[in-house]
Amino acid sequence: MSLTELIVASLLLAGTATSGLHLWGQASLAAHLGWLKEEQLESVELQLLASQRWLSAVGHGSELLTANGSCRFDLAAVSRSADRALPLPEGLERHWQADGAGLWLEIDAHPPKGSPVEPLRRRQLLTPAGTGWCRPTLTAQP
Repeated sequence: MSLTELIVASLLLAGTATSGLHLWGQASLAAHLGWLKEEQLESVELQLLASQRWLSAVGHGSELLTANGSCRFDLAAVSRSADRALPLPEGLERHWQADGAGLWLEIDAHPPKGSPVEPLRRRQLLTPAGTGWCRPTLTAQP
């Protein structure tokens, strides 16, 4: 083997090894990002589920409904009660928005500064009827 062939072979070997290491590093980074996103999504989903269960299980008194007798949630009362009953872990924020018959619950996950993961937002519409607050009064017709 001549010196030229040896140099070309060593350059090919070095190039192949470098690109292999680069691809391995990218795959490792993608796996780590996937794990971080899954962890973030799990914490948001857990809070959505906990909020829905809390709203379904809390005593069905009128303190969370509007005062006019309709079967609608009072935005301020639900927000205050949820903040007291369900404290959020660091990095999560909860927002309530009134919308027609129910309330939109938004959970935002904000990753720490410098994290490669983007913020995540999940929304869920919660209605008094859907959470068991409003039961129809059935009367027998003669």
